[in-house]
Amino acid sequence: MSYSMRILKRELLYTSHSRDNIPGITVDPGESFIAKTELCTGPWLGSIDDKYHPEKAKGPNPCVVADIRGTVPGDIIAVSILDIIPDKLGYTGFDSKTHLLSQKIYQNDWGMNTKTVRIEDGLILWDDKIKIPVKPMIGTLGTAPAQGSIPNSHGGAHGGNMDANEVKAGSVVYLKVNVPGALLHIGDVHAIQGDGEINGAGGIECRADVVLKVDIIQRNFDMNWIRIEDDGHIMSVACEETTDGAFHAAAGEMITWMTQEYGYEPKEAYLLMGQVMQARCTQFVNPTRTYICKMPKKFL
Repeated sequence: MSYSMRILKRELLYTSHSRDNIPGITVDPGESFIAKTELCTGPWLGSIDDKYHPEKAKGPNPCVVADIRGTVPGDIIAVSILDIIPDKLGYTGFDSKTHLLSQKIYQNDWGMNTKTVRIEDGLILWDDKIKIPVKPMIGTLGTAPAQGSIPNSHGGAHGGNMDANEVKAGSVVYLKVNVPGALLHIGDVHAIQGDGEINGAGGIECRADVVLKVDIIQRNFDMNWIRIEDDGHIMSVACEETTDGAFHAAAGEMITWMTQEYGYEPKEAYLLMGQVMQARCTQFVNPTRTYICKMPKKFL
C-alpha cells in the first residue's frame, strides 16, 4: 500500500529519549505522517548475506523524533498506529554469554547466533519449509522525559522500549506529555516478536515505514503508566526493574482506568479483573521488564 503524506526520514537518530533531541519533523494534531524507522542496531543490514556482529551495532534502538505542534506538559497524546510496513530484510539473534535463559537451561557457550531472513508478501521466509506471517509491531515508542535522558533500551512511564505486540496497526497508544511538543520517539520495529523477546534481538528486527496520527487529549483524569486501546480491549502497560513490580503497576493502572472512565468502584474493578483480565510479561531481556494487562471491552 502506498501513502501520500509527509515523511519523517531516518536522518536524525537518537539512542536516548531526551528533551534536547532535535525533531526531524513537526506535525499538527490529527495529521497523518510516515516515520521511516531504523534497524535496532543501526544501518548495517543491506543483503541477505549480511550477518549481525556486535561491532556493527549502533544503538540501542535508534529512534526518529516527531514534534507534535501545540502539546504542552500535562497533555496526553493519543498515537494512532495506522499501518506498519516492514522492510524486505530482517534479522534475529542472541549471544549465549549475555542471555540468562541459554545460561540457566543449557549452561554452555553457544556463542553468537544470528539469522538473516527475507520478508516478502506478508511472510517471513524462515527457511525452505517455514514461512511465518508477519505481525509487525513497534518496539520503542515514547515521549521525552521532563529532565535528563532515558536510554532507548529502557521502558518507563514515558513509554520507550516496551516491546509489546499490542503496539501494532489498529491500536491507539496513550502517552503522557512532559515537554512542549511531546517529542515522540519511534523505532525498533519487529516484523514479529514472541512473548518474552528471549533472544534479545528477540523478534525479526527490521527497518519499517510506520504510518501514525497523533491527537491531543486534555488531561482530566489520572494516568501514571502507558495505556493502549484497540477494537477489543483496553490495556495498561508498565515497565519496572522486576516482573512483580511491572505487573502490579500495570494492574493498578487498569483499576484506575476502569474506575475513572467506566464507573467501577475500585473493589468491583478488582473483582472483575480477577475473572477476565489477560496479563503477561512481553519482554524480560531489557533493563526494565514490561507487563501488559488487557480487559475485554465486551465485559465493560
